[in-house]
Amino acid sequence: MPENKSYSKLKSASAAFNAMLRHFAVVTVMNVKVYDQLKEVLDGTHKVDSILKAYQEATPIAEIDTLKIANITIEGPDKTVTGGQYNNPLVKFGKTARLEMQDALGHCEALEALSGVTLEHFHTSAQETTAHEGESNDVLHVTEEFAGPKTIIGQTFLIDANTGSQVPAYIIIYEFLPDSFFNLTQDGEGDATVFDLNGDLNTVNILVGDEGDADEGGIVTGVFYSVLSTTEIPTVA
Repeated sequence: MPENKSYSKLKSASAAFNAMLRHFAVVTVMNVKVYDQLKEVLDGTHKVDSILKAYQEATPIAEIDTLKIANITIEGPDKTVTGGQYNNPLVKFGKTARLEMQDALGHCEALEALSGVTLEHFHTSAQETTAHEGESNDVLHVTEEFAGPKTIIGQTFLIDANTGSQVPAYIIIYEFLPDSFFNLTQDGEGDATVFDLNGDLNTVNILVGDEGDADEGGIVTGVFYSVLSTTEIPTVA
C-alpha cells in the first residue's frame, strides 16, 4: 500500500473511457489474442461483459504483438429496395466486414491458426513440445486447408481528443473467418516481408440492453465487433 495520500488530474479508466468515446482518435494498432470460438457464449443470450469474461478464462491459441496494420472495413448494402417517381433508395440491407492485418514477424502459432499452415513437431508426444524449443525438429507445412472461424480479442488504446490521454480499450471480433493464405515474399533489396492475416468478419448475435430492466434481458442484435473498456464493467446491485 502507498505510504502517503496523493492526487492528480488522472481519472479512472472506466470514467475516462466513457468521456473518451464522445471525442476520440485512433493512433495505433492492437495486440491480439486468438481463440477458438466459444459457441456457448455466442448464442444470442449473453451480453458483451460475460462474453469477454468467458474468453479471459480460456487459453488463447496464438498471441501477436508485432502487427503493422489492423484495419477493419465495412461495406454494403448487399440489397437496396428502390421505388417512387425518382426510384429513390427506400430500404438498405446487408453489410460485409473485413479485417486486414499485417504482421511484421512470423509467428508459427498465429500462422497455424489463421493461415492454413500446419506445424509438425518431431517429438515423442505433444506434451514434450515446449521442452524441445532449443532444437531443430519442427517443420512448417503450407497446406491447401482453410482455417475455421476464430475469435480475436485485441488490446489497444484510443486517444481522448479533449485531454490527449491514452485510454486502454478492448476490441472483440466475435467471428473472424481467415482467408488462410500464406504468401512468402523474398526480396534482397526491398523492404522486409510482412505476413498477411486477413479475413472476413461474420455477424454474431449478442444481447444489448434495452430501455427495460437493466439487469436482465436485452435486445438480440447482430454485431461484427465491439469496443469496450479494459476495466471490468461493474455489476448492478
